[in-house]
Amino acid sequence: MATKLDAIIFGATGFTGEIVVDNAPEVLQGLTWGIAGRNSAKLENVLKVAGKKIGKDLSKIPIILADVEDENSIKEMANKSKVIINCCGPYRFYGEVVVKACIEAGTHHVDISGEPQFIDGMAVKYHELAKEKHAYVVSACGFDSIPAEMGVVFAERNFPGTVNSIETYWENTVDFKEGESKAMLHTGTWESVVYALSHAKEVIALTKQLKPKDYPELKPALKVRRYPHKVPTLESYFVPVMGGDRHIVTNTQRLWFENEEKRPIQFENYVGYKSLLYAIITPLIVVLISLLSQFNFTRNLLLKYPQIFSLGLISPDGPTQATMESHFFQMLFKTKGWTKAQSLSEQPKQQLWTRVSGRNPFYAMTGVAMLAVAKIILQETDKLPGSGGVISPGYAFAKTSLIEDLEKYKYGMKFEVLKLEA
Repeated sequence: MATKLDAIIFGATGFTGEIVVDNAPEVLQGLTWGIAGRNSAKLENVLKVAGKKIGKDLSKIPIILADVEDENSIKEMANKSKVIINCCGPYRFYGEVVVKACIEAGTHHVDISGEPQFIDGMAVKYHELAKEKHAYVVSACGFDSIPAEMGVVFAERNFPGTVNSIETYWENTVDFKEGESKAMLHTGTWESVVYALSHAKEVIALTKQLKPKDYPELKPALKVRRYPHKVPTLESYFVPVMGGDRHIVTNTQRLWFENEEKRPIQFENYVGYKSLLYAIITPLIVVLISLLSQFNFTRNLLLKYPQIFSLGLISPDGPTQATMESHFFQMLFKTKGWTKAQSLSEQPKQQLWTRVSGRNPFYAMTGVAMLAVAKIILQETDKLPGSGGVISPGYAFAKTSLIEDLEKYKYGMKFEVLKLEA
């Protein structure tokens, strides 16, 4: 393969990888792309099945054999593409070898990791080298955390003044068919969560290394509402989400301050439950799972019996196609700040409500988002900050057309301005 492909989807035979391949012909139209993994026969079958779904012959799509246990094969893959779309997790175990190979080859890397230890660890270890090699490494490019990150970008673009804080309120609607599995996620996601929780202390040390010493103390401070509460126009009871989007958005705000001396935006995110009982019980279950993940024996039980500990939300088979298709989400963004006429020493008087919404967010939307960010890196490199680095999506794509691009696709996202209150 003399000429580099524009993109390679690595881990294409996995649950998420197959969905990424399904959406690649639409999103990567006009670009050259291939798929990679360990098993040639399985990779051929992925292309065959995807081709039948969309009515296209994908048999000519290049297949590259690569295995995280064989570092040379990963290096060879990285040298064959301009950007690697990495679907192979948990990234704590399988991610670094791909990131390192990509950076050394000067190849860009995007993934869907929501694992803060991996994300911050790669930034501490490889950010300077990535800049030197002009390679962009961007994690959290799926549902975790493109809607939140680009939702913050969209809110700030439409806020006529200076933003102090943003709170998000996430609601899900799923139409489960009678007798059908209630699973919403594949066990691969569960494994990533369990291992992230089991090493939560690592995040504190990594955050300390990354945070600038002159990072400002922001006032008025945004307080977390830890008890179930309601917000106007929405029916759910909302409670804080542990980790996830908040960590990524905070990283983005750190990068804006560190590189452009921009005032950071304070951020909190909440998830909604239709039942007050679920809003009370679910955080307690999360705390229990976090505790159980700290010890080898109980951690192994969590990994062995995901359906039991997740109350049926996690399955080795993943959600059914009908469940994924009936899953709708919306994130409401409450943005508070100062009008253009106000001094920042005053109390913020202005509030903007915006919304990000879409269908099949955990998988089809995640696939589309990861493909879209890879395409943006290739086509709008001049709009990305600096010359490379290990950075977050909200910082990487703030000045690009990613929002407009995501609105084009069947499984993209809708961005709306709802109301401005002065």
